Amino acid sequence: MSDDAKNDPAARPGVKPVGVTPEPTEPNPDATTANAKGKSKITRLIGNFSLGGALIMLIIALGSLVLARYGIIGKLPGFRYFMMTMWPFAALAVVAVIGIVIGMVRKRGAGWRNPLALVLSLVMLGVFYTQVIAPARSAPFMHDITTDVDDPPQFQTLPLRDDYLEMYEGDIEAWRSAHRESYPDLEPVIIDQPPELVIADARALAEERGWEIAEYSPEAGRLEATATAGFIRFFDDVVVEVTPIADGSTRVDMRSISRVGGSDLGYNAARIEAFLSDLEEVPMR
Repeated sequence: MSDDAKNDPAARPGVKPVGVTPEPTEPNPDATTANAKGKSKITRLIGNFSLGGALIMLIIALGSLVLARYGIIGKLPGFRYFMMTMWPFAALAVVAVIGIVIGMVRKRGAGWRNPLALVLSLVMLGVFYTQVIAPARSAPFMHDITTDVDDPPQFQTLPLRDDYLEMYEGDIEAWRSAHRESYPDLEPVIIDQPPELVIADARALAEERGWEIAEYSPEAGRLEATATAGFIRFFDDVVVEVTPIADGSTRVDMRSISRVGGSDLGYNAARIEAFLSDLEEVPMR
């Protein structure tokens, strides 16, 4: 080594020259991108799973309702398929929350798939609760409701389902006891008009509601019709009977029974109460 090189500090190994600033090292774009992708990969995977699953369950749930509504599949099977998606929606909501938490912990954000999957799942869970679970909890587990349990109006044109007493093991007294306990205030109404006018008003109200009239007999004081319940439009059969009273007024009895299912979610009792209330409010002629 020359004397000049020995005296030059910059030429010495491991010695940084004084006053000389090292050039900054530029970041490697490929390495940064790879790192970002590594951090967000699990969040994206969870988001794809939760959103994809939520969309599939939504298609199954809504498709079942629509197919059952228009009679392409059975009413009861369609309802069951719809309800079967409730637990998958609950599980997908949990998965979406996990994806959101992981994204926030890694400071990569939750993206849009997990929040959207969570919203869809929660909305559907809300539908299940408000439209099925809450009504089922508040209504008695019954499907044959009438204003007269001792002598319920009988169907003559529409067939009565064979298993309407199955849950009571064929014991009509057990049904009567359960009915009295569940609907103690459901009674016939008295209308201060002759029977022929009352039954005519009953037919007019049934037609306004879109019920399919199966029998209308003013002479016998009878009306039989088929109503529908819920989005699926479950079929419920209805019979209205009018009986003359000595003072010239009319007693009106009514019965509403679901064609399928064990619980009617309170539809039949609500139908009877609303119908008789409207019938009482028809102006006198």
